[in-house]
Amino acid sequence: MKSIEEKLLTQLEEKFGNRPELSDGLAYIGVDSVGMAELTVEIEKDFGIAVQDDIVSVDTVQELADYIRERQTTESR
Repeated sequence: MKSIEEKLLTQLEEKFGNRPELSDGLAYIGVDSVGMAELTVEIEKDFGIAVQDDIVSVDTVQELADYIRERQTTESR
């Protein structure tokens, strides 16, 4: 099974054309408000979580992976 980071990096590469680094800012790799809305839907489906409004505070790919991991842990309780 792929790690959250690996799955997310692959997803971002497919969506935005280049494979980002975990330290890359989402805006740097091309995630704008429309891209984030689309990505949110994909994240909910692919990772089985409910994305909340606080996702707007996520700045980097690693922070997004951590956000997903935290939601999976919280929602599985």
